[in-house]
Amino acid sequence: MRTVLTMFLILTFATPALAGQVNLRKIKKWPAIEQTYAKVFDAWMSDDELDILLKMKRSEERIGFLTKLGYLKKWEDVDEEIQPIIAKGEVIVGMTQDHVYMSWDKPAKIRKDFRKDAYVDVLNYEFERDRKGREFVLRDDSQTSYKNEIFTRFVYLYNGKVFRVVDEGDEEDVLDALPTVDAPEDAPAEGEAAAPEEAPAEGAETPAGEEAKTEDEAAPAADAPAGE
Repeated sequence: MRTVLTMFLILTFATPALAGQVNLRKIKKWPAIEQTYAKVFDAWMSDDELDILLKMKRSEERIGFLTKLGYLKKWEDVDEEIQPIIAKGEVIVGMTQDHVYMSWDKPAKIRKDFRKDAYVDVLNYEFERDRKGREFVLRDDSQTSYKNEIFTRFVYLYNGKVFRVVDEGDEEDVLDALPTVDAPEDAPAEGEAAAPEEAPAEGAETPAGEEAKTEDEAAPAADAPAGE
């Protein structure tokens, strides 16, 4: 415990790490869940944090370290349905920006687009595609990028949630498909006048408080008696 506290104090002055720098070879013998932790927290961990974590030999030390720094709480806040998707390194519609970071790390670039009275965040990721069609995020330490196809993939977020993921060249009409709030079913369409109120159908029940004229009321009054 004292070791963890000492490390925590040192890390107060830690500098941010470059995205995607966790050494996968150094964690390949870790339990699967701890490998997932190392990869999903890499987006936020500093160089010093990563260095200390990778040097820890026992699971108890690593879990205690990540708990002390608050990273495990970040994982526990992710919906159970989303956790296995992140663990597989996938991004789907409905994810938050943090979920995307956990799956693919921080992007190479972020830009903002404006359309339909809404700001849209666009995360730019560089990917590799090998000869077998397998795709993975391009890392700074990649040993295969020279022989693989390199391409850009865009993640579009609207109101903090992913609504489209497309490759470069396929993004032309993405913003035209922005989610919109549905109008009430009974609301008239734009430019369409509201329908006039219909008169009660013949034979319909007379509204309360109103008396229909009877035949007696409609008939002329009876003749008065003749004068004497």
